[in-house]
Amino acid sequence: MELSKAIKGFEIFLRAEGYAISTVELYSYCLNNLVKAIGDIELGEMNRNQLRFFLIGLQDQNLSPSTIENHWKAIRTFNRWMNTDLQLPRVDNDLARPKYKPAEITPFSEGEIRKLLNACSRTSLAVTKNRKKFTMPRPTSQRDQAIILMLLDTGLRVSELARLSIQDINLENGEVFVKPFSTGRKTKSRVVFLGNSSLKAVWKYLSTRKDAKPTDPVFLSSTGVPMNKNSIRHFLVNIGKRAGVKNVHPHRFRHTFAIQYLRNSGDIFTLQRMLGHSSLSMVQHYLAIADFDVKAAHQRASPADNWRL
Repeated sequence: MELSKAIKGFEIFLRAEGYAISTVELYSYCLNNLVKAIGDIELGEMNRNQLRFFLIGLQDQNLSPSTIENHWKAIRTFNRWMNTDLQLPRVDNDLARPKYKPAEITPFSEGEIRKLLNACSRTSLAVTKNRKKFTMPRPTSQRDQAIILMLLDTGLRVSELARLSIQDINLENGEVFVKPFSTGRKTKSRVVFLGNSSLKAVWKYLSTRKDAKPTDPVFLSSTGVPMNKNSIRHFLVNIGKRAGVKNVHPHRFRHTFAIQYLRNSGDIFTLQRMLGHSSLSMVQHYLAIADFDVKAAHQRASPADNWRL
């Protein structure tokens, strides 16, 4: 069987196992890059050296470390499937995981969040020859503010936010039920909570939705189409440009929620549950950042040091 045909079978396996569509597309993209590099050879002809040289070639292209790691993950998962379903020997056992330093996590500041919320309210300054400069109210301002505050206040993944229906939000007590995706491999069902400000913003937005049914999606585009994770991501990038805030993306709100939660004396086990993480490893990374903040704050405020005693 040619490698390209095996990849098609692998895609069917991933979908049947409940992998997210985005993951299926990512692994398919990575494996098709492998085909371009080593040729559409017979599956049994693939060997360890070909895989090693392929990953080295990716490094020579100056691709981001996370992109190279995604190719490694795709190869490892493909080989595991090849061994289990096709009874072929794995050729990736000694394929070392690419090493790289994770990107630095930088949460939003209070000032940056305020800038983003303000940018939701009105259009950019318009300049014309025949009239004074002016701005106009943005028709989606209430929706946009609700998106920003909900991401900030719950730590939801953007895909989880996009999947919410109106009935998942209890406007009486601020509870938000997060449904698992497909088999629940990544997203676990859980309940998160809205604070007063974010609950008010969501209520104001939903009150503008005439004839909305409980099963309708929470967030719609200006044309009435349900927003997906890509359209939400696109909106956030654009609002960041308008607000003059750099590096605005959905996951940064999740980082900010987690770090602020720990800064305000939240415990890591509750945070793990609210974020839907299966292990404490990522939560401990947030904890290390929060602890560093406490140490830095003490160094700035230390009376003995400031008074040079």
